[in-house]
Amino acid sequence: MSKCKFYLIRSKKSEEMVDGLQQIALGCENRADAHGFLWIDAEKNIWQIQLLFGEIVLEWFAEKGLKFSRTNRDLEVPEGIGYQKGVRILHPLEDKTLIESVLKEFRNAEFPPELSEKIMEKF
Repeated sequence: MSKCKFYLIRSKKSEEMVDGLQQIALGCENRADAHGFLWIDAEKNIWQIQLLFGEIVLEWFAEKGLKFSRTNRDLEVPEGIGYQKGVRILHPLEDKTLIESVLKEFRNAEFPPELSEKIMEKF
């Protein structure tokens, strides 16, 4: 398993404040199906984190803590043109082995230096 290397996606949306929070998007330079979002306030405090590793979702909420989910999309995508994955709907994840696997991947990931410590302390 190679280490996921996340980077900030700069966009007009990432500069907007909505309800006092700014949404920051993260991409992964070496894994196309890994990405994430952070919601931060004007003082750069993190209020929510959502990280996707494939179809497994790790979320942290300031008032609720940690949550693990799985999307309704298939983990194994058939080869060929025309396969429609559909929209993502989150379902609680209870598979302890899968949770440990994605936590290991998260803990091995690299995040942008200015956010890394704040992200890692939440998990």
